[in-house]
Amino acid sequence: MSQTRPSNSAALPSKNDGNSQPQERPSALAAYRALGYSKVPYSAPLLRGKPVHASKALSNAPILSQLMELSRDSEQRLYAVKSLLPPQFRDVVKSSTLEGETWCLLVPNNSVMAKLKQMLPALAAHLRSKGFKVQTIRLKIEGK
Repeated sequence: MSQTRPSNSAALPSKNDGNSQPQERPSALAAYRALGYSKVPYSAPLLRGKPVHASKALSNAPILSQLMELSRDSEQRLYAVKSLLPPQFRDVVKSSTLEGETWCLLVPNNSVMAKLKQMLPALAAHLRSKGFKVQTIRLKIEGK
């Protein structure tokens, strides 16, 4: 006769119809014991203290704060020139990097880039009239 030994596994109900036999799955403690641990290893909690809103955490870190400010400034520039863009381009043009007085826009394809290249002097002049310091606007195809 075979002997059954007690296990530290938890019986889980089957996902079928509820009438079949429960399936057995070893508990985490039994798995650690099988690996040679006498108790569960200590791990420090991942979060310490109170949760903080992401924008507050970004503003507390100096480098991330500068990055957030550049991103905000780039978005403000895009908002300022959206009224000058053709209606079909307003949703597809995205703001990108801002390096000194050079601003970069992301466009989805070459046809949009070709049309916007014709408008770059007017866009730069409009931004300067709104108080933004911009000398050149670069265009990049998104994803390249």
